[in-house]
Amino acid sequence: MASLNKLAIRGIRSFDDKQVSIIEFFSPVTVIVGHNGSGKTTIIECLKYATTGDQPPNSRGGAFVHDPKMANEKEVNAQVKLRFFAANGQRMLAVRSLSVTTKKTAGLTMKTLESILAVDDTSVEKNSKRAVISTKCAEMDTEIPQLLGVSKAVLENVIFCHQEDSYWPLAEPSALKKKFDDIFEATRYTKALDNIKALRKDRVGDLKTEKERLEGLAKEKGHADKLRARISELKNTIHAKEITYEETKRDYDEVVVANAKYYEYASRFREIYIKIESLQEKQQTLQADLDETRVNVPEIVGSNEDLQRRMDRFDENIQEQKRQRLKAVAQKQDIEGELDTGRMNRDVHLNNVARFNSEANQQQQRLKDREQLIRDIATKFEIGSFGQNALDGSQVIEFMSKLDDFKGKQNHELEKLQAERKSQQEEYNARSRELTAAAEQLKADKSSLRQQITERKGYIAKGERELENSQELSGLLLVNTGDIEEKTRRLDKLKADFKNANYDGKLSQNTEKKTVAESKRERLNQEFILLNREAESRANLNLKRKDINTKNIEIESNVDSANTKLVKLIGKTASIESIESVIEKIAKKKMNALEIAEIDANTASGDHRQAEASVAEKSATLKSKMKDLKDAERQMDNAFEKKEMTLEEAIKDAFAQLNFAKEEVHFGAGAVKVYERMLQTGKQKKKCTACNRHMDDDELHVFEKYLKEEINKSKQTKDAEASVEGWAEEHERLQKLRPIQSRLDTLKLKEIPAVEEQVAKAETAAMEIKEIAEQASDTVNALKEELKDIQAVREYGKTIARLQAEVERLKQEVESIENELAASGSTKSTEDIQNEIEALSSEIRVLDKESNALTRDRDRQSATHRSIESELHRLELESAKIRGSIKEKENIEKQIEQWKKDIADMSDRMKAKQRIAEAQDPIDSLDAEHKTQQRELDGKLASVSVLAQDLNRRADKLADTQKHVEKYVQQRKEQQLRDSNALLEEAKEEIKELEKQVEEARDKIAKIDKEISESGSTLSNLRENIRLRKLVTQIQETQTEIDSYDMEEAAKAKRTFQDKWKIAKNKEETLQLEFSHIGGEISSHKSQLNTWEADAKEYKDINKHYTDQLIKVKMSDMANNDLEKYGKALENAIMKYHTLKMEEVNDTMRHLWNKTYQGTDIDGIKIRSDVEGGASKRSYNYRVVMTKDQVEMDMRGRCSAGQKMLASIIIRLALSDSFGQNCGILALDEPTNALDTENIEALASSLVDIINERKNHSNFQLIIITHDENFLRKLGQSDVMEYYWRVSRDSRQKSTTERQRVR
Repeated sequence: MASLNKLAIRGIRSFDDKQVSIIEFFSPVTVIVGHNGSGKTTIIECLKYATTGDQPPNSRGGAFVHDPKMANEKEVNAQVKLRFFAANGQRMLAVRSLSVTTKKTAGLTMKTLESILAVDDTSVEKNSKRAVISTKCAEMDTEIPQLLGVSKAVLENVIFCHQEDSYWPLAEPSALKKKFDDIFEATRYTKALDNIKALRKDRVGDLKTEKERLEGLAKEKGHADKLRARISELKNTIHAKEITYEETKRDYDEVVVANAKYYEYASRFREIYIKIESLQEKQQTLQADLDETRVNVPEIVGSNEDLQRRMDRFDENIQEQKRQRLKAVAQKQDIEGELDTGRMNRDVHLNNVARFNSEANQQQQRLKDREQLIRDIATKFEIGSFGQNALDGSQVIEFMSKLDDFKGKQNHELEKLQAERKSQQEEYNARSRELTAAAEQLKADKSSLRQQITERKGYIAKGERELENSQELSGLLLVNTGDIEEKTRRLDKLKADFKNANYDGKLSQNTEKKTVAESKRERLNQEFILLNREAESRANLNLKRKDINTKNIEIESNVDSANTKLVKLIGKTASIESIESVIEKIAKKKMNALEIAEIDANTASGDHRQAEASVAEKSATLKSKMKDLKDAERQMDNAFEKKEMTLEEAIKDAFAQLNFAKEEVHFGAGAVKVYERMLQTGKQKKKCTACNRHMDDDELHVFEKYLKEEINKSKQTKDAEASVEGWAEEHERLQKLRPIQSRLDTLKLKEIPAVEEQVAKAETAAMEIKEIAEQASDTVNALKEELKDIQAVREYGKTIARLQAEVERLKQEVESIENELAASGSTKSTEDIQNEIEALSSEIRVLDKESNALTRDRDRQSATHRSIESELHRLELESAKIRGSIKEKENIEKQIEQWKKDIADMSDRMKAKQRIAEAQDPIDSLDAEHKTQQRELDGKLASVSVLAQDLNRRADKLADTQKHVEKYVQQRKEQQLRDSNALLEEAKEEIKELEKQVEEARDKIAKIDKEISESGSTLSNLRENIRLRKLVTQIQETQTEIDSYDMEEAAKAKRTFQDKWKIAKNKEETLQLEFSHIGGEISSHKSQLNTWEADAKEYKDINKHYTDQLIKVKMSDMANNDLEKYGKALENAIMKYHTLKMEEVNDTMRHLWNKTYQGTDIDGIKIRSDVEGGASKRSYNYRVVMTKDQVEMDMRGRCSAGQKMLASIIIRLALSDSFGQNCGILALDEPTNALDTENIEALASSLVDIINERKNHSNFQLIIITHDENFLRKLGQSDVMEYYWRVSRDSRQKSTTERQRVR
């Protein structure tokens, strides 16, 4: 069984590159302890690197080697040496070296240096020897796993699994399958089985073919003679057609070159012609716009300056017409004013007549109502009595006097009752407020005292609890004082002992001795390497001879591959010497064809770009037109919101509304003048001009008030004036929208549809040109693919040349090594040097042990010193804290006494507050008495109030009626009625005359308004004429640009191109078709010839072929039967092996889990392998499952971090048992990670049991790396180890190893 002996590390990770760290592996267990970051995991990485050659994950770019920056060096050399015992008991030595160099760009470059795998046999001390097996890394990666007796997959995933990969058993299914397939080595056996089945299948097919061929051999002899005659005839035909093919191909190449030159010449004139066509289209568009504008707009005679000047002076003409209109309106308003005055006089007279008649009727009704009211009041309130005759004026006046006296008495009695009720209410409110305030104060005082007593009791309870907790403070203070004195004495004694030990001096002496010994050992190592050079030379000689054979085989393989591709390209093979010239000839031919195809593709691409440019130009024009359309629509939408009518209808409507508003303004202004004139005359003459009646002061006041009200009503026509201005602005604004509407109609109905049609035609033409360009591009791509194949064949040629050069170089090196070996010789044995090296190594180890012992003693005393100082400081802090607590206790006791006194005082004060109930009784008595008095007074007051209200209502109605009766008499309304009827007739005659004059004035104003309204169309006409002349200018500029091109030459070039190009192209295509057809015939004939020649060769020695074929068929049949038997046997063996191994692994896992896991949520774990595929192709998918109550669940995604770690360790232990039978090594890196205390103890117990079970096995070794000191202590208490290794960082932050005894 294989095992590890020693590991030497130099320059790896944090290990020093100037000093070698050596670890010796114990049996049965080696424990390596250290803090995080000390370098423990580096040991596992070195073991894995030494045995498999694989560096740790994420360590590319030199991260595995000590950083040159930390070493202050440009280059750092690293080395890992592993001495181990192979599975056959042979002691071996593996050496791997690395180098890392700092780049100029601050990066790192890592190189793999010399590696050695040698036999380190010291079984016979005097005749010890070391034979080198290999110095190649690839061979070492294969040899070492074989020597250890396990596969590389087991070394990587089970024995030396990296900490970052420790959870791989619970990885995703695809990764887990790959791991288990590698461990089971399933891929190797399944590939072998697949190869057997594939081989048998192929052979069965071949056998069938061979049988059919055997049957056909008998028939083929008769065809042989006929076939030879056909071959001769076909060769003659091929020779004649090849001559014709070469002539046609030569003519075609000449035509292609001539056409390419002619097309390039014609392309320049085509571009000019396209530009001219674009300008002509633009000119046509402008001409169409010009023609349309001339149809819709009448042209105005005059120069451009005259038109612009007329448009600039247009506003002055409009203002002159408006002034004439205002003058006419003023004249009409004067007449209308007189007419309005006459109408107002008439209306006034009509109103007066109607009003006077109405007032007379109302006066009669008021007299009747007054008499009825007087009789009703007198009867109800007993104020006198009247007979059945009508009442005269004296009786009415007498009754009114009596009624006033009665009302005064009633009001006096009501006021007296109200004053009495108010006095009682105020007296009640004052007394109630006084009693309520006293009661509320008593309640508040009692509540406050109760709350304060509760708070004081809480404080007392809390203080008493704190006093109970502080009873032992005095004793603790005495104990702490004694401890402080004792610690101080110990600290002084420790300082004296440390000074007397002189650790630094002793360590310095040991270091000097060690340096001298290492220098001697290094010198002896160099001498030993020189002596081993002959053995290395012989190994190199064998390797180089093998390389020569390998490269010769590789040359033959490359020649076969190149010839396979050449057969596809040219239909024949080439020799090694001629292969490069054949490839170059084919490449040249294909390049010429590619150049012609690229010219065609570029021409088609240029046509396509021109077509796309034409489409883009027309699309841009369409886009511009659409933008103009949207702008015009947006302007119309913003300025014209009446969607229910057209612009012309809106203009007519605005004009009608403007005239209506003007009439309202004129009517209001005339009425104001009439009323003002009447008011002025009335004030001067005290006479009404409407009825010619004189007025006294009272009547004049009424007359003035009435006329002012009418004037104010008429002046409200300012709103009508604002309406006139608004409608005038609206009418003008709508007139300005006419040009926009005209442009909108032109774009929508004419210009945009025409441009859209042009875009559609251009896009269709572009699509056709695009198809032609794509076909040309496909031809170019096909030729490029063929050139890629030619390039691949060219690479084969380069590889063959390189391999031939390497073979020559290797032959020279072999010759050189053979000469060196013949002349070499040595006078000193390697055994003597090895003994000296061992002696010096022993001396160095002794010095290291002494230095480590001194360092441990120094560190131990320093740690004790720091511990005592820390403890002393802690005790001093506790003493200060206890003294503060004692002082606080005394303060609490004083506070509790004060709180108790406060509670007693507050209790006495609460007893004095029990008068709250007594204070409530007077309040209730007062409320009852007040309610009784209020009810009595409210009854009296309601009765008197109702009576007074009824009297006041009737008296007010009577007084109002009497007032209107007296007013009618005073104003002499009957005389006014007669005067108004006479004046009404005079006003009607005057109105008829004035209405005739107003009608004549309106006709004159309408004529002026018509001229003003038509001015908008005149302005629009001026603008359109200016735009029309701009279009003429643009057309002339476009024509000038067109004339600047040589149109005649371009047209001539176009006609010439159209006439000759098609003929030339047709000739080219005809020649191409002709020589392609001939070439196809030649190819077909050659193919037929090759077939017939191959058939003719097969017909040679037909009898011998038949005999050989019969023997071949029989032998193949027997071999196929043997392959079938062997395949079934191998498949059964693979399935049986897989089943047995899985059962073995799961049994071990079940045993270890039940023994280790302390939880109750999982009964056990196992690896489930699911078979996939049919009988012909079977594979396994793996998953880790956990069981609980006979229920299986996938462990991935359902377990905690601790369960994942424990399951991973147990799976690795089980796999090590099953697949590492020849290798007793297993390394566990941080097995306690994520485990709780109980599971850590259980894991330690399980590992101890495993160690005890296997410690008697030869070479069993368990390597445990941990930072958990408790885990180390558990293992140490079980007596399974005597020593362990501690990894730490020295003063230079370099990792060091130290062997320590378990205490």
